[in-house]
Amino acid sequence: MSAQERIGRAVARAQRRLPKSVLRRRHGQPPTVDGHTLDLHIHAFAELVKGAQARSEGGEVTPEVVRAAFRTMAEIGSADPVSSVSVHDRTIPGPAGELPIRLYHPTRTSGRADAIVFFHQGGGVIGDLDTDHTLCTMLAEACQAVVISVDYRLGPEHPFPADVVDSLAAYQWVVDHADGLGVDPARVAVGGTSQGGKLSAVVCQQRRRDGLALPLAQLLLYPGVDATWEGASRDSMAEAWPLSETTLQFFALAGGVDERAAIDRRASPGLEENLAGQPPALIVTAGFDPLRSQGDAYAASLTEAGVTVMHRWEGTLSHSFSIMGAVSKAADAATRAFADDAARLLAKA
Repeated sequence: MSAQERIGRAVARAQRRLPKSVLRRRHGQPPTVDGHTLDLHIHAFAELVKGAQARSEGGEVTPEVVRAAFRTMAEIGSADPVSSVSVHDRTIPGPAGELPIRLYHPTRTSGRADAIVFFHQGGGVIGDLDTDHTLCTMLAEACQAVVISVDYRLGPEHPFPADVVDSLAAYQWVVDHADGLGVDPARVAVGGTSQGGKLSAVVCQQRRRDGLALPLAQLLLYPGVDATWEGASRDSMAEAWPLSETTLQFFALAGGVDERAAIDRRASPGLEENLAGQPPALIVTAGFDPLRSQGDAYAASLTEAGVTVMHRWEGTLSHSFSIMGAVSKAADAATRAFADDAARLLAKA
């Protein structure tokens, strides 16, 4: 992190401690859309980030530029990881070569642990093992589970369905190597944020289509499950931050999800009509998110199919709120609640 980025981090985190009246004078009133008002601390963070981006504009918008900006945002905004969770990186054999993963082990005395195969956010174009690092430590600690975060391939270098192929392979690797990981092969869940939530849903559906044992549960945080979705929050939140309609279109183009690919259930698991027998689901959606309506609809469809669903709507929070815990108390609380809900769901599964 550069000196300028360290200063930005200090300023952004200091805002969390300022009186709300000061934040309003400095950044204005947060927007109210669809009957909900954006969390003031996220609004203040957004104004800082957008101001920094405006000062650096002028170059070509490329995946590399967007990746760097997102990495900086996550470094500044993310809460500190859970220190008691042990972490180490390694690679596993993947469909196109070595596939990086990160293992999170909670403090545990004995017995086989549950496992969660985790997929990060980023629209299939950005993000990496560091993006959701803090959330993975929270899940490992709250669920007392081994979390295996997967650095799946990204577009445009590796367009759709490379991310799906890697995700399916990583899940099967965990099941096959459960003994070495110290986990129960019959108790391996999937989970992820945004694009990672979609990949989690795809793994569940594809394994049923392939006649394979299904994951124990699916943990979906502000998932994007329908690349064909139009209207509702995709319209009302078209100018939202950090995910907007323009950004969604950039991800689709760079990730190789054109109109033909969008109707593929591997790109749009929300289009799947036969959801009976899918694993229990935790689905949390954010109010200020163009993906909100499709996530809500998927929760409703699973419920109608008889699937056990825990569904919560964080109406005052934005997309990617789980990487804003250091700058927003509400985002931090909601992220920890997601981990606690995941623990409750796994305990019942």
